[in-house]
Amino acid sequence: MQAIKQYTEVINGSIHVNLPESFTAKRVELIILAADDNNTDAGNFQRFLLDSPEMTDEEYQAIAEKREHLNQWK
Repeated sequence: MQAIKQYTEVINGSIHVNLPESFTAKRVELIILAADDNNTDAGNFQRFLLDSPEMTDEEYQAIAEKREHLNQWK
C-alpha cells in the first residue's frame, strides 16, 4: 500500500495535493484532519490518557489475581 502524509494550507476552502510520479494508484482514500498547533499527535494521546477512566485498587487486584491464576496453567 502506498501512503503519503503531508501538511498543506487550506485556501478559500480548498486544498491542493501534489502526488509524486512514483504514486501509481488510480483511486485514493482521503482522510482530512485539522492540524492546528494545539492538535498534535502527542497532545491527542496525552488527552486520551487523561480522559480515560481510572482503575480502582480493587479492580487492579482482581485482575492481578486472575492473571496469576491463568499463569499457573501449563
